[in-house]
Amino acid sequence: MEAVEAADQIAAARARLARMREAAARPPAPLPLAGPDANALLANFRARLEGLADGRAALVDGTEIELDPARPTLPRLRAILRGTAEGLHGLLHALESEAPLVAVEEAEIAVARPADAESGRPTLMQVALTARGVVDAPAEPAGIRP
Repeated sequence: MEAVEAADQIAAARARLARMREAAARPPAPLPLAGPDANALLANFRARLEGLADGRAALVDGTEIELDPARPTLPRLRAILRGTAEGLHGLLHALESEAPLVAVEEAEIAVARPADAESGRPTLMQVALTARGVVDAPAEPAGIRP
């Protein structure tokens, strides 16, 4: 009987070891977009968007932050972006899939300017998005500059 119990314990230990090795081999989860305060978070958000827009047919028209009293360490970030459908698609995909991650909660897409076949201009799209960022310490409402 003891041999059967010992064999079961060894099998369980091997299974646990295999799970631990798999977990250790996985790459670390990408960090979310964060800042030490609301102003720094907003600056990081704008810099992230501008970095992703660079090299794509996209522009950042504006960014702002909205504190959430119910969740002071997770303020809402808002942005207005313009660009081609392809440029904006690539930017939004990178925003949600490459570090630092930004969790997009809402996105409204509209046509800012229709395509013009005569001049060869593509359709210009506009995206208004709302996302969440992480403030490392609770923000002071009086010191926020949108």
